[in-house]
Amino acid sequence: MPVVYYRIFSPVKNVIILLKVCCMSLYKSCLFISFLLLSDFLMAQNYQALHGSSYAGSLSPGNNPASIVHVPYAWDITPFSVQLKQSTNAYTIKNYSLLSSPNNITIDAVNGIKKRFVFTNQDVHLLNARFSLNTKSAIAFGANLRSYMYGTSSESNYQDTSYSLADYLAINLQHIPLSAQSAGSAWAELYGSYAHTIIDDGYRLLNAGVTLKVNKSLAGGYGRTQGVQYVQDPGADGVMGYLLTQGNLQYGYSSNVDLIDSNKTSTENRKAFLKNTYAGVSADVGIEYILLSTDDEAEDNDYAYNTRIGVSIMDIGSSKYQHSSKSRYAIAGKEGITDTLLENKFNSVRNLDDFNDSLASIAGYITGLAGDFVIYKPTRLVINVDQHLANNFFINAEITVPLIPLAAKNSLYIKDMNLLALTPRWETKKFGAYLPVLMNTRQQVWVGGAFRAGPLLLGTHNLANLFSKNSMQNGGAYLALTIRPGKNHDRQREASNGKLSKQQERNLNCPKF
Repeated sequence: MPVVYYRIFSPVKNVIILLKVCCMSLYKSCLFISFLLLSDFLMAQNYQALHGSSYAGSLSPGNNPASIVHVPYAWDITPFSVQLKQSTNAYTIKNYSLLSSPNNITIDAVNGIKKRFVFTNQDVHLLNARFSLNTKSAIAFGANLRSYMYGTSSESNYQDTSYSLADYLAINLQHIPLSAQSAGSAWAELYGSYAHTIIDDGYRLLNAGVTLKVNKSLAGGYGRTQGVQYVQDPGADGVMGYLLTQGNLQYGYSSNVDLIDSNKTSTENRKAFLKNTYAGVSADVGIEYILLSTDDEAEDNDYAYNTRIGVSIMDIGSSKYQHSSKSRYAIAGKEGITDTLLENKFNSVRNLDDFNDSLASIAGYITGLAGDFVIYKPTRLVINVDQHLANNFFINAEITVPLIPLAAKNSLYIKDMNLLALTPRWETKKFGAYLPVLMNTRQQVWVGGAFRAGPLLLGTHNLANLFSKNSMQNGGAYLALTIRPGKNHDRQREASNGKLSKQQERNLNCPKF
């Protein structure tokens, strides 16, 4: 695993050392966390194909808790699902696709002048279920494991022909000050959702829902480097060098990561890892407005609709962690810190203790970080519009607006990469085909694809992950298994008590002119 991280983030090898420090500590504490938490499951909250669909079932609370009511099944259960999404412009994964073997995989840094970024999120759903209490109320519940991580940097120039720190500093004189930041958070959650129909006049519905979650903060980390500056320093031998003049670095991660011991069994490590963690609560809220279908062809479908509009606020809350004793805050300013000294100090670093010792020897000021830190969840506003076109064809549009950056200034938070999505789909009770077109917050545009056959949903965020061996760094995949009853909810109710269906009741209403 460390070799993979080194290959992925090789550009920071030649960055001025404080920026290098930030990236190393940050990605170690955040990316390692993400892979560690899910490695015992499958390692692969964006099942994009099903957003707005009546067949999302027990996966729908992950997009809007109000959407669990108007569903053509009395119940459904998702015993297992997994999803992975990632986006970056910092490196390229080569010689690997979703349809090939990873034996020949290589990971190369991307050259050029740019602001670099990396985003990942993943989740595992276990025993998620949804049940209709009656025609106007429904509940859902289950357990999830979730992880988010992001890293961004200021504009800089990286070239793989730069073999020394001095080479890197020379081509970045026009880009100082340098900066970077990142945060990662992983947690387990038990959730319960309730939704109810507030308005039902036979032509339209207004549903409202809420999800409450009990969370277990599993692991988290962050890093910040700001204001890194340096000046040219002609040496006595006439060789141009560089002096570090300004900059500050702060990095921290949860103390339970230090308890992982390669000499212990996975069971022992898991128990130690979970021992010193915090619990908390979070919530989702949402509403859904539905214009029901009045077409003659809808008489055989009590749940037919023309338009479905959902508005939700997701992941309201935060995760709390205890700082590791190896977390640090350092400020540059010590005299005589040259590029040659920096390389000599850090080239032999083998672990974080060595790293902290080297950092202390070149910093103007350094201190350990104690106590707790809080990372806010990716709180966001999601607006989803689903339109029935004809027969079994629909189109769904969605926009995601991050809210935490507006409310929590100078706070740690993780980011969701979703921005815009447009998903044409064809679906019936047993089958579905989906073609989501996604644009994320970094203006990357992906064309994804998914299909549903009976209980199985299989999809990819980016079809290039199937057909290209150089695109796995952008995209991801998802898989879900959802079990449903053989008959639709209202047909069961009609057969049992002889009452009129909702569509039949609607047809008795006086026509509007």
